[in-house]
Amino acid sequence: MGSSHFTRPLATPGGSRAADEVAAGRSGLGRRLRTLAGVDEGVLGRIPLERTRYVGLGGVVLGTAVVAGISMWFALSQILGGAHAAMLIPVVVWALIVLNLDRWLVSTVTGTWRARLMLLVPRLLVAVVLGFIIAEPLVLRVFETAVVQHVINGREAALIAERDRLLECNSRVPGRTSGHRDCTNARLLTSTADADLNRLSSLERDADTLRTQVTADRSRYDRLVDQATAECAGESGQGLSGRRGMGPLCRRLDAAAKRFMDRSGLGENQRKLQGLEGRISALRGPLAERQADFERRLDARVEERLAAMPGKDDPVGLLERMRALHEITTTNVYLRQATWLLRFFLILVDCLPVLVKIMSGTTAYDRMVDRTNQAQEMVYNRRVRLDTEARLEELELRARRGADRRRREHRALDAVAGTRAGLLP
Repeated sequence: MGSSHFTRPLATPGGSRAADEVAAGRSGLGRRLRTLAGVDEGVLGRIPLERTRYVGLGGVVLGTAVVAGISMWFALSQILGGAHAAMLIPVVVWALIVLNLDRWLVSTVTGTWRARLMLLVPRLLVAVVLGFIIAEPLVLRVFETAVVQHVINGREAALIAERDRLLECNSRVPGRTSGHRDCTNARLLTSTADADLNRLSSLERDADTLRTQVTADRSRYDRLVDQATAECAGESGQGLSGRRGMGPLCRRLDAAAKRFMDRSGLGENQRKLQGLEGRISALRGPLAERQADFERRLDARVEERLAAMPGKDDPVGLLERMRALHEITTTNVYLRQATWLLRFFLILVDCLPVLVKIMSGTTAYDRMVDRTNQAQEMVYNRRVRLDTEARLEELELRARRGADRRRREHRALDAVAGTRAGLLP
């Protein structure tokens, strides 16, 4: 049975004194705190020594409501990214909800100890669940510095990783295939210089191949010319005769150099290389301008994409804080123990009203409320029984009166019928 408000307390010896005590207890802060504990001043006035107990219980109920309001304030400020005056409305509403719920949880539970236990244990479970809800924003507030720093570090790492992914998936060299493993939703721009780049790449490959060949042939031709010149000049050395003039060896070496020039096509290859280099220079100029424009547009799109992600100066939301706290405590055993100790402490604070009620046992006030409720229930049942009996008597009386009226009507009808029968021949 829950707490009840009694319209009329039972009369007790020394009624005037009890009335004075009740009147004295109906004013001041103590009475307001007792109201939060769900007590009836009419019953409590007959046992004034219990007032202190229920003043303390009301203070505990008020304290948990205040803690709940503070928790809601922190939760809303974390969700909205800052404190606002309009937050006072949901904060007050939540505090009143917790206040009334705790008032119900600690309301008088009467009966045997088994009946009290059956009622108080579910209330304690409700208080524990409520404590978990209230404790989490306060835990996040206590560890706010570490949590916010972890979120900021995570955001910066995410921005760097996303920038690298976007740059790899949108290569600054048009036409180059990205080697990034995941380019889903990362393609920002498509270059229009692919055809020119392919042509330029092909020309550069041809020029490199031809340049390698020309370099090798030119080096060999120069060696042959140098050897022929040295022989004709009469220089001594390996493979040289040391005789000055156009001797047989001089003419043979000179002819060998000319034959190599003709067979290797060195002159033609040099002209081709010059033509390729000219075409490459002519194509590379406009392509560089287009590439610079592509890079500018790509940088702008990358910055636009990164601007949509949360930065280090953006507010940190409640879900981010909860995830960050979980990540921190996963790797830090000491911090995990500290958070759970704080969480259990706050849950214990939120369960204090029910715990105080359980530890108080059955008080004199509880017993008096139980007797008063039983007495009023007996009075009510007696009144209902008397009202029922009176109603039955009234119905019985109406039935008798109806039966008498019907008998009189029947006699009258019989008399009329007899009179009519006597008048007939």
